[in-house]
Amino acid sequence: MIERVSRYYDGSLTQTPHKYTGDYIISVFRNFPDSKTINYISYTWKEGDSLSRLSEIFGVGAKYWWEIMEINPEIVDPFSIPEGTVLRIPYGN
Repeated sequence: MIERVSRYYDGSLTQTPHKYTGDYIISVFRNFPDSKTINYISYTWKEGDSLSRLSEIFGVGAKYWWEIMEINPEIVDPFSIPEGTVLRIPYGN
């Protein structure tokens, strides 16, 4: 169940087959407004970085690491970001 306070509360649901087992997995996708403006800075990923640490350093708070993921859709796995990757880090939103 998705709580009313979740950013995915009004998202759309879909069923997709698992890549290896074929079992269906239910996923929810967030609906983004087309006109939202995001202020961000560019940051080059270094060895030892983490999204929660970066979100805390740049002022959005460690528990909002997902905001970095949202504006960097090229990041598929937050635990295997290659060193040297340039990320957009939100601030002042």
